[in-house]
Order: sequence, then structure tokens, then C-alpha cells
Amino acid sequence: MTLLGSKKGYSKNDINFFEEFTASAKKQTQVLGVIVFVGIIAIGISLAVLGYYFVINSGVKKDIDGLNTKLASDEYAGLELRSQALQQEINDKNQYYFTLTEMRRIVDETNAASTDVVNLIADCIPSDAYVTNYEVTGNTLSVGGMTFSYYDAANIAYMLNRSDLFAGAVVPTIEEDNSLRDAEGVEDNPIDVYYDFNVAGNLVNDCVISLVHYANTETSVIALSGVSTQTIANGSEYEFTGIDTFEVSGVNYTLVSVSINDLPLTAEEFALIQSSDKISGIADGNIEIALYYTQADAVATEEAVEEGV
Repeated sequence: MTLLGSKKGYSKNDINFFEEFTASAKKQTQVLGVIVFVGIIAIGISLAVLGYYFVINSGVKKDIDGLNTKLASDEYAGLELRSQALQQEINDKNQYYFTLTEMRRIVDETNAASTDVVNLIADCIPSDAYVTNYEVTGNTLSVGGMTFSYYDAANIAYMLNRSDLFAGAVVPTIEEDNSLRDAEGVEDNPIDVYYDFNVAGNLVNDCVISLVHYANTETSVIALSGVSTQTIANGSEYEFTGIDTFEVSGVNYTLVSVSINDLPLTAEEFALIQSSDKISGIADGNIEIALYYTQADAVATEEAVEEGV
């Protein structure tokens, strides 16, 4: 009686197990080979990348060493001092340009008496009157003389007003003069009565609006540009936009204050100008506008300090 089976059955099972084991080992060997191959490729790529960056780094380091050597040479030894000297030269030339434009502004604001005004006055003077004084001071004209008729003196002012010579209607000053009739040895004659008259008023003229940019420094106030001017009719509107920031030679400046005709604006007026980024108004005479700036990074630093406090 056989209890464990035949030997033939055992041999067949052993053979099957050996074949399965061999096939599994073969697969594992193939997988391991693929892993090793991929690892070798990865290591090769990593070494190639490291080699590439090593070469690049060596080149950059060589360039830096060459640049340091060049900067240490005599050619670049005084470069910073030369830069400061050039900056000072630019500032000096800018101040010189500002002075020239300031002189030009004064010339623009100086009104020259026109020959047309003289001819107009001559047309308004009657035959029985003559002019004893004629004066133009700034925008004010004054004409005085004598006439033998009170109404002729009044008519002179009327004709000048009609000619639009003055910015507003003027009233003449007329006084009776009896000096000739009261003179000794002169007979009393009504014809010898004459009148002194004077007509004075503001002439119709153009207004000059000037604009200049200044920078507040630690020690002084310097001009950032020349004085720009524009001529407009009296009573017309003027406007300057884009004034909140200003750039000069790559340096940005921020507006911090404004003055008109040497009078600083109030905080409320300045805030309105900042919010609208413009300044405007109605010209009623020559107007000088001064815009004061400081460097933008200085403003940012000050604001940051205030926020920290």
C-alpha cells in the first residue's frame, strides 16, 4: 500500500517548481538590469549637467576676476570722483540755464509801450486841447493835459473807453484852472478859463504765466529745470497737468509743496492739487508758479518711518 504517492509524481512537481523559479529569477534579473541601466543614464546626465555648470561658473568667475582687475587699474581709480565732478558740472549748467530762463521771464513780463497807443490818444485829443504828460508804468497808462472845454475833457475819456484801451471803464479827473485869468496884467476874460484833465487806468494786456520746478535738498533748494512761460490773454484760464511727479536724468521726484507769486498754498489747496494732478486758475495778471519736489525714495522712506511710529 502506497501512502505518499509514486516517485514519478514527485519528480514532475519538482521539475515544474524549478521551471517557475527559473522564470521568476530571469524576470527579476531583467528588471534589475533595466534599473541599473536607467541609474547609469541618470548618473551620466547629472555628471554632464554638473560639468556644464562647472565650466560656466569657471567662465563667470574668470570674468569677475578680470572685471575686478580692470576696476582696480589706474584708468578706473578716480571713476567715482569723476562721476561726482560730472554731476556737479551738470548741476552748474542747469543753474546757469535756470538763470537765463529767469531773465527771459522778466523780459516777457515787461510790457513795452506800443506806438498804437500814442496814435490812438492823438486821435482822441480835440483841436482845442493838448497833452502835457504821458506815462506808461507797468500796465498803467496815465494821460494828462489841458482843454478849454469841460465837455471836451470828458469826451477824451469817453473816446478812450470806447477804444477798448483800458481793461475797465475809467473816469477822468477834471479841474478848472483860473491861473491864466488871475494873472497880473491880464484882463478878465471868460475865454481864459481852461481845464486840467487826467485819464488813468489799467491797459488791456496779456498775462505771462511762468512755471519752475525746484528740489529741496539737505542744504539748499536747487532748480531742476529752467523757467517755462506762456502768454495768455488777461482773464483767460491756465492749466498745468502731470505735476505730481517730475523726472530729471533718471531721478524721480515727488511734489511736496506749491507757491504762487511767492505765497505758499494751504494744506487743503495743496491736497486738491495732488488729487487732481494739475494746477489751474484764471489769469488776472502775471503769475509765477513754483513747484517744490523731493526725491521719491526719500518720500517713501519718510512715510515708512511715520507708519512704523
